[in-house]
Amino acid sequence: MSRQENPAKVFLRRYKALSGRVDALQRAIDEALARATNTCITLKEIKVLSSPAEHDPMARDVCSAVDACEILYKYKAEAETALREILAAIDSLKDERQKEVLTRRYINGDEFNKICVDMSYSDTRVFVLHGRALIEVNHWLEEEKKLIGA
Repeated sequence: MSRQENPAKVFLRRYKALSGRVDALQRAIDEALARATNTCITLKEIKVLSSPAEHDPMARDVCSAVDACEILYKYKAEAETALREILAAIDSLKDERQKEVLTRRYINGDEFNKICVDMSYSDTRVFVLHGRALIEVNHWLEEEKKLIGA
């Protein structure tokens, strides 16, 4: 029988991947805008619906870049919302030491031995703080599900 992973850990581990996704999306936005501005000196980010661009290759390229940015901005906003949810879950903890353990582990990506040394705690103490914090995050996740009706 396989053991199901703690939902709080799964939720918190998403931070690093989401953070990388936000950075990648921003780079894609920057590249699209650079392509568009190389085509046209002045570019305003506006939604262009069926225009003379259909027959003008330069205008079509600019419109394509702006439309691509709109989609990328949407995906970036979704990823940033997910990042804020993870940070809100950590911030919901009342114990500052628990917040620090989760922040160091899941936001900074620190190993437990580094957390122990930096916080001047035994590994047992850090594991207890971590475990209790995960219990609280699981409660937070359950409450959030109730609030959004999931």
